[in-house]
Amino acid sequence: MRLRLRQLGSALTLVSGLALGGSATAAQLYSNGFETDIAGWDAFGGSFNATRVASGTNGITSADGAWHAESSGGATNASGSATNFGGYQFGAGGGVAAAFQEYTTSLDIYLDVDGGWANDTRFDYSSAINNSSGGFLRDFVFNAGFYDAADGTGPGAGTNRFVLSASHNAGRGNSFPKNPGRDPIAIDMSGWYTFEHHFFDNAGVLAADLSILDAGGGLVHTWTLGGDNNDPIASTGGNRYGWIARNEFSTLAIDNSALDVADASAVPAPASAVLLGIGLLGLSRRRRG
Repeated sequence: MRLRLRQLGSALTLVSGLALGGSATAAQLYSNGFETDIAGWDAFGGSFNATRVASGTNGITSADGAWHAESSGGATNASGSATNFGGYQFGAGGGVAAAFQEYTTSLDIYLDVDGGWANDTRFDYSSAINNSSGGFLRDFVFNAGFYDAADGTGPGAGTNRFVLSASHNAGRGNSFPKNPGRDPIAIDMSGWYTFEHHFFDNAGVLAADLSILDAGGGLVHTWTLGGDNNDPIASTGGNRYGWIARNEFSTLAIDNSALDVADASAVPAPASAVLLGIGLLGLSRRRRG
């Protein structure tokens, strides 16, 4: 069962009692639909902040409500905006989790197929995870690029489309949306798409499903990453940043950012000091096979 929990506006809200196939409960620790502010997307300051805009800005209707946001960036290999999902290690609590707990982060991104972009304009979106000590462990990255109808290679060749794949790396020197070894797909219709990271225990090893859903909640594609790194669950912690680590688009609209944990009873108690930390330099720039 796929659960898509959305709450407009800025909130650090605990929602319990939502059945997940039986006895488990879900907790939504953070959500922001940018209706009132950019909370969570202002944690790192400066160029990492998102910009809140009214529905209709640059011809894009908000995914929900009357407001959404736009990422910074707009130049070759430029860094985009980032969020801490309300605090590292499970949102508002900000405390180091005693043990790994299954969780999901999500963000709506508008893919503008008709935006007139230059061929091979790219963005990367990472949701990173901490180790059990609260330090950076690994990035899980959607790699995306726009390719025009004159481009005759890769999925959807001969059409205006976005090509997307998933890896642990970002940047032009370390990732490539059309990489045939990364199961690339093409999306040729403009619209809002949910980019979802679901982190889970796969027989004692960290894994993550990176899924794209359409505006109606239908699954477009899923990539599963993690087993190749053999990260033991015992050494794995909770959420780190969500980061549009590369944004070459002059307009990249985002909406409905959220973090949910699968078991509400396992949410750590709020800590007196929130572990924000810039942490963005933890993004791996090394190519892996």
